[in-house]
Amino acid sequence: MRLSRFRLFVAAMVPLAVAATVGAVSTTAASAAAGCRVSYQVGSQWPGGFTGNVNVTNLGDPLSGWTLTWSFGAGQQVTQAWNATVSQSGAQVTARNVSWNGNLATNGSTSFGFNGSWNNNSNPAPTNFALNGTACNGTTQPTTGPNPTPTTPRPTTPPPTTPPPTTPPGTGGPNSMGFIGCSMAENVSQGYRAIGGQRMWGPYGTGGAVVQSWTDTNSASWQSFDRQAAQYGRPTAVWVQICIFAQNGVTYNEVRQLIANARQHAAPGATIYISGQPLYDAGQTCFLAGSGGPELTDSMARQAGADSAQNVTYVGTFRLRSGEVSDGCHANAAGQQSLGRQATGYWG
Repeated sequence: MRLSRFRLFVAAMVPLAVAATVGAVSTTAASAAAGCRVSYQVGSQWPGGFTGNVNVTNLGDPLSGWTLTWSFGAGQQVTQAWNATVSQSGAQVTARNVSWNGNLATNGSTSFGFNGSWNNNSNPAPTNFALNGTACNGTTQPTTGPNPTPTTPRPTTPPPTTPPPTTPPGTGGPNSMGFIGCSMAENVSQGYRAIGGQRMWGPYGTGGAVVQSWTDTNSASWQSFDRQAAQYGRPTAVWVQICIFAQNGVTYNEVRQLIANARQHAAPGATIYISGQPLYDAGQTCFLAGSGGPELTDSMARQAGADSAQNVTYVGTFRLRSGEVSDGCHANAAGQQSLGRQATGYWG
């Protein structure tokens, strides 16, 4: 369930969806108008972790760069972010635009997301957002005072009517991102497509294709991948999911081979993303991967992401809550959509 309620300096909180709306931006000149609206939502939440989504709408004069700040009130910590550069000192969080979403036209919006940790007791929404150092008030108003904050002068031509994209240019269009993995990767793909995602391939029958199915670059699994590539073009990005059977396990040499093979079958210079299998709620075990199996795959993915020689992007963890699992391992319909939303947060 998702709840979104727009208020000034007031936030409503429910276990799985939190929303707050506030507004304001810094000035661009002594007589410039300032104002903004911020929507904060907790899209999903699980023991120890949650995903937050933030939307910023500029109600004032055009901006050429922005910094959004807020403070958490219950010890929450940002652990990973996308579409913004996010840092945290104590309770204070600072989110800065990235290269492709710094320009905000009047009434233009941009969004970013993050994964965070919480105390499993309370996860209230922040109520003290400020954009470019100015506290939010939800209306547009002229700047007052002798020393307004200097920024880029107002443009002499009208700003574009279409907000800038919130994903990097060059990330590719529909079916430009391939993937390798097993049925767990198919669950992600199914959910991604179900919620309208287009960049990543749809399911193409990877089934029980665990790591050892992908270490031979001429295997039947790679032949199936190549048939997809022949249909859509060699992908400009590939998601490598490390997927295992308990009896086989995985070694880091095998992970490196998966990465090398993915580069061989993708377009030159393709971006390689990597992750493990989905993680589950405490006390739940995937009988196929075995006890600790999903955690092992995540550990291997983290190692690859930290290995500069591999030049891959570790996207983070996928998670399935107990009510989203059909047979102890695989996602049910709700779980597939949950995985799809997580994928959208990682790569659009």
